[in-house]
Amino acid sequence: MILLASDFDNTLYLEDNMELTKRNISSIKNFISQGNSFCIITGRNYTDLKLLLEKYQIPYTYLICEDGAKIFNYVDYCLDTINLDKEEIEKIIPILEENKCDYYLDDGYNETTNINDCVKIVVRCKDKEKANKLVKIIKDQVDIHIYVSRVHINIIHKSVNKKNALKRLFNLEDLDFNNLRVIGDNDNDYEMLKEFEGGVIKKHHKILDELHKDEYDTLADYINKLGGR
Repeated sequence: MILLASDFDNTLYLEDNMELTKRNISSIKNFISQGNSFCIITGRNYTDLKLLLEKYQIPYTYLICEDGAKIFNYVDYCLDTINLDKEEIEKIIPILEENKCDYYLDDGYNETTNINDCVKIVVRCKDKEKANKLVKIIKDQVDIHIYVSRVHINIIHKSVNKKNALKRLFNLEDLDFNNLRVIGDNDNDYEMLKEFEGGVIKKHHKILDELHKDEYDTLADYINKLGGR
């Protein structure tokens, strides 16, 4: 039995190519029907992700959301959560306000105003140069994990990443790491791809080149390689 952990956006789900998305979904269904397990691991929050999973009938065994801050099982029971520390949030918000940022706090499900129940701060920012400057300012003052995605800056607890989330999941569920395979395409997949056996989508962030992983056109191609036709 293999447990495959896959990134969501541009790995499983291609917003601009539903034909390939549907091919990926079909491969996932066949993979699970053969007795394997499938974990979606994403920067999206639970609510946002579930809308797409239900719309396209995408099956899963586990969900890891918010880059690893929240872990769910197949009945959507939350197995584990890592919140941002209140003290960290209270340091970050003035920086965001001073730089006139458009941001919100996320509790893993929705936007929130409760700093005691926040797993991520999301800053809306399409200007990469501005985003990178802001990342440096925040990192110089607060010990957190922060990175730039396509149109956001994501701020999470310093211990949160996809690699650590998979380790927490496997310990919680008493799973065998020898059965784990991973695939992704972006820089927030770096840690898990470096740590575990797997592949990268051919169109990927340049930082993943240094890992020298086998490349695949689609998630379906990687599943076929694993024997999940």
